[in-house]
Formats: sequence, C-alpha cells, structure tokens
Amino acid sequence: MAGKSLLNSLADAVNESLTGCILTYPHLELHASKRVVLKPTWNEPSDKVSVISGGGSGHEPFSAGFVGDGMLSASVSGSIYAAPPSGHVLHAIQSVSTNNNAGCLVIIPNYTGDCLNFGLAIEKARYLGIKVSQVIVGEDCSIPDDEVGRAGKRALPGIILVLKVAGAVAQEGHNLEEVTNFAQMVADNMASCSVGLTACTIPGQGRMFELPEDEIEFGQGLHGEAGYKRIKLQSSSKTTALMIDTIVKALKLVKGNSVAVLVNNFGGLSQLEQGVVVKDVVTQLENMEILPLRVYAGLVMTSLDSVGVHITILKIPENHKTAVINALDEKTDAPRWPGCSYSLPPKYYNAPAKEEKLSKILVGPSLTTEQEKLLKICLEKACREIIEREKIINDLDRGCGDGDCGTTLKHLGEGILSTIDKLPLSYPSSLLSELANIAEDHMGGTSGAIYSLMFTAAAVEMSKINNAENWLKVWAQVWRAGINGIMKYSKAKLGDKTMIDVLEPSLNELDKNLSLSYKEAARKVAICAEQRSEATKHMVPRAGRASYVKQAEYLKGIDAGAFAVATWINAISEAL
Repeated sequence: MAGKSLLNSLADAVNESLTGCILTYPHLELHASKRVVLKPTWNEPSDKVSVISGGGSGHEPFSAGFVGDGMLSASVSGSIYAAPPSGHVLHAIQSVSTNNNAGCLVIIPNYTGDCLNFGLAIEKARYLGIKVSQVIVGEDCSIPDDEVGRAGKRALPGIILVLKVAGAVAQEGHNLEEVTNFAQMVADNMASCSVGLTACTIPGQGRMFELPEDEIEFGQGLHGEAGYKRIKLQSSSKTTALMIDTIVKALKLVKGNSVAVLVNNFGGLSQLEQGVVVKDVVTQLENMEILPLRVYAGLVMTSLDSVGVHITILKIPENHKTAVINALDEKTDAPRWPGCSYSLPPKYYNAPAKEEKLSKILVGPSLTTEQEKLLKICLEKACREIIEREKIINDLDRGCGDGDCGTTLKHLGEGILSTIDKLPLSYPSSLLSELANIAEDHMGGTSGAIYSLMFTAAAVEMSKINNAENWLKVWAQVWRAGINGIMKYSKAKLGDKTMIDVLEPSLNELDKNLSLSYKEAARKVAICAEQRSEATKHMVPRAGRASYVKQAEYLKGIDAGAFAVATWINAISEAL
C-alpha cells in the first residue's frame, strides 16, 4: 500500500522541489533541464577553485542546500535515490569553469552509480581540457572493515563536513591540489554511524521494510536499505553509546583528541529527540575526555521520511587543527549549512544562576495532630488514584488534546508523594503554596499552570482565615477562591467541557452539606463529581485546546480534566 505524500506528480517531484529551493533562495540559479543549481557568481571571472557535488534526490537539503560562496559552486541532483546522469554532471563542471581556469574539485559520495556517472563526467571534462580533481567520500563505520565489500564504505552525512572545509579553503584562494588534499584529509579522518527507527517511504510505494515496535536498525542506509544488524530499542543514551563506541574504535580516538561532531536527522525524527541525541553525544565524548570543539545538528542529508539519526565525528589532526577549525568557522552563503556564529564556543563562561528557594513561611490557621494525619491520608490517596488512572486519562485526552493529561497529573502525584514527609501539613495555607510549586515544577504546560493557579489562589484565601472552627466551611471558602483563580485567567466557564464542570457543581454540593460530617459531606460531593464528569460527554468544548477541534468523532468522550478532578475527589471521599 502506497504511503501518503504531498506531491503533484511523481515524475515532476524532483524538478518541482528544486524550483521550490530556488524560490526560497532566489539568489541561486537553477538549470532545470540538467537539475543543476549554481551559486549567483558562477559565470563571473574568478581565479578560485570551484567545488561540485551531488547525488540522488530524496536527501534534501543535500546537495542544493549547500550551494553558495564558501561551500559548493554547483550541485547536481538525480532522480529519487538515483545518481545524476554524467551529462548533467558535465554540465555543472563546464558551467563553473566558465571564465575560470583555477580548476574544479568534484566531491563524490561513494555509491556505485555516483562513482560511475561522476567519473565519466570527469573524464569527459578532462578531454575538453578542464582541470578537474576528485575526492570520493565513504565514511560509514557501522559495517566492520573485514565485512566491507568491494564497493567500499558508504557515504553518509560526513560528506557535508568535506564540502564545508573544501569550499572554505577554495574561497581562501588555495590552488586545486591544495583544496583536494584538504578535502581528502577530512574524508580520511571521519567516521559515521546510524540507527533507524523506521524505514523510509518512497513516493508512490509503501515502506521499504517494516520494523517491530521494539527494534531498530543499526547502520541503516540513506536509501532505505536495512542496516548491518537489528537491535532492541533502548534509551537515547544507550543507543548513542553504541554508535559512539563504534566510531571511537574506527577512528582510534583517545583521551585528548579534538573532534567536530555532526548529528544528522534522517528526516522524520522530532527536533526534541534530536536535541536529546546531541546532548548524549557531547556528554559521552566529554566523559571520555575527547574534546568536541564544534557541534552541528539538523536536517543535512535526509532519507525522505525515515526516522533515525546519523552521528558523524571528524577527528581533527593536531597539525591541521587551526586550519580545519578556521575552515569550519568560515562564513558561507550556503543556506542550509547548520553552523553559524553561535556554533563557536563563547570567549567566557556564564555560570548558571542559582535558583533561590522560597522560604517555608508557616501562615494561616493550623491543624491538630489528628487533622494533620487525616489530611496526609487524603493527599496520599488522591495522588495514588491519579497515578493509577494515568492511561485512562491519557486516552480521554487523546482525541481532542495531546494525550498527556494523565501523564502530567501523574507527575504531580509523584511530586507530592516524593516530598510528602517534608510538606507543612499542619498549616494548610503553607501546604497549598507548596503544592502550587510542585504543580509548576513537575507538570509544566497548561495543566501545571491551572493546578498551580488553583493552589496559589486557595493558599492566599486560606492565609486570610481567622476563625477555623468549621473546617468544612473553611475548605469550601478556599475551594471557591481556587476556582475563581482558574476562571479568571483561563476564561473557562461552567458548561465549557473543562475541569470547571466538576469543580463548580461539586463545591455547590459541599456548600449545601456543611452541617454534615466530613464523611457524609464528602460522599455526596463525590457522587456529584462523578455525575458531572459523566455529563461532559454531551458538552461541546469552548475553552482550552479541545475548543479548536471541530470533528465530532473526537468530542464524544468525557473531558479528561473533569474525569481527573472526579478521580481525586472520590479518592478523598474514600480516605475520609
């Protein structure tokens, strides 16, 4: 079964994508019939070496995204996962050699089709009298050396570092031999390793292969091909450690070595996960006392919609350290190079400011020892019930929210339980203030703000209480303040299909039963809460994220926030 895609025509996809690139970066020039992208000054007289690269499409932004002063003079794109024809490569070489006798370096990704077609174009160019040199890049180290076939190691995103260094050295005015030697030196001192979480989907076809939910491909290729081996899915840290270990052995890295790091996103990995991988790579290298002098990350050489990550490490030779770093830092107009001025380490280090802890001030009325014990039991019971219902609440939130309401409330429950013996339970106002802090720190997002706001408003009201003879009345008064705090800032009203639809009626029920015992009043409130929670099934959301969802099939369930409130109210009732 073919996967979903946003294309007009599969046959025109590459040309239309290149047109989109040129429309985004209109200084670049596209020779559409040859799928060649050139920098703006390609036909102006120049005495600087030109640098060319390319390969099959489907790896965007490689290679057109790296055209510009300081990187490529021109790029050549083939069809999806297919090498460009030699005639197109020759056109690129001839174009950049217009009014330029300094020569052209062609950087070739080590795949059979690319080597054949680029090689043929190079021989034709030499026959025409054009000075041309070549560097073939293949740095994949996921396959052990004794198992690598005759074709050699595959090219992976490390080629981007070769393009950057070669382009910078060429821009500085070095001759063709020097530029070629620098590019070769970089190619010889780097290694890349990858893991894939999913295969890619070639437009018009299905996935290249299927992976079980608990497995990943170690050494997955750039063209949708399976990896060297299939391993179990682990944490980012453990998976990164496997790749780092493989690269360290391939490059024979030791303590004190300087390196540059490139983390490439296959295309479908979230930016959140990408950032975690970058953190893990740098942390692990630093723990080995290997020095990551430059770190780059992003979408540089993708594999369509595949989910995965490459790690490339360039071992910087000591005798060329300054030159390599300068070349990496050199400004380029290439629009998709991931480095910028912020990639350079700062000249001074700002130590993170220490957070000041709020002083634990005990304010408002206090509880007796027995009341304190009862309050603790209620808190523990409410927290445990919320934690236990995590999946149910998440499922309720999935249709018209982001499916994490249960998880954020679980974080609140766990945060409270982890500090419950340290909380000022005998002073409810101070306790509510601490609960507000826990909600903010552990929940985050909208839920954290709502609960923190409710606890804060309640704490303020509790601090004003002078007469606490009737605690049910006090809690009702404080509860009202908490609800008012939520409604003031969230704009939610009764009937909007939110937690207010349980909080407000339940409080009204408590107000009607203030003369009863704790147990009797709580039971009536719990019954009301359950009924009002169930009633949200038939409401239309008018507040919160759910209010943006208009498809009826996603709006039929109980509101997740309302269900959560009913859960902890019922837990308190049972505890009493």
